[in-house]
Amino acid sequence: MAHLNEVKDRFRTRLAAADARSNGFRQKLLEDGTRALQPVIEVLRLMSEVLNEEDNVHGAISGIDPVIDTDNFVTLCAKLRGLETEQKIKIKYGPELGGTNYISVSGLHARYNERLVPGSSASAHIGRVIGSDIHLDEHRGNDLANVVRDVIEDFYVAQIEQRSQFAIAA
Repeated sequence: MAHLNEVKDRFRTRLAAADARSNGFRQKLLEDGTRALQPVIEVLRLMSEVLNEEDNVHGAISGIDPVIDTDNFVTLCAKLRGLETEQKIKIKYGPELGGTNYISVSGLHARYNERLVPGSSASAHIGRVIGSDIHLDEHRGNDLANVVRDVIEDFYVAQIEQRSQFAIAA
């Protein structure tokens, strides 16, 4: 058997090399995912800035920074918090079987899903619905950003209108 220190050194070296490869892969994945999700991230940041303005009492948006989850997907979980309700929009970027990348979205309501994947005529480049998730081509970040913007506006405006109706009824 080889000298014990040689065995330890070889093992440390292989572990360090594997860590370096994994970290390089994860860094590239985060860069690619951030680039694909940039339009959505920009919309979330802009709308969060409005909610963070002085005298705004309508709520907040959190979870707008992408991270890599344990399954090696770039994940963004935006939490829309109003005064009495909350909605989560979960967006993932990562590899699909076959090697291409896609954006997966959950937490939208049916009418927003329909805007992203219209009817049953959806082809692979437009997107598809899998369970409660929508899978989009990685190049559809702008389309998704427009829908997310509408979801956020509708979420907060609906809360204001609902409070107004309760005040009128009382």
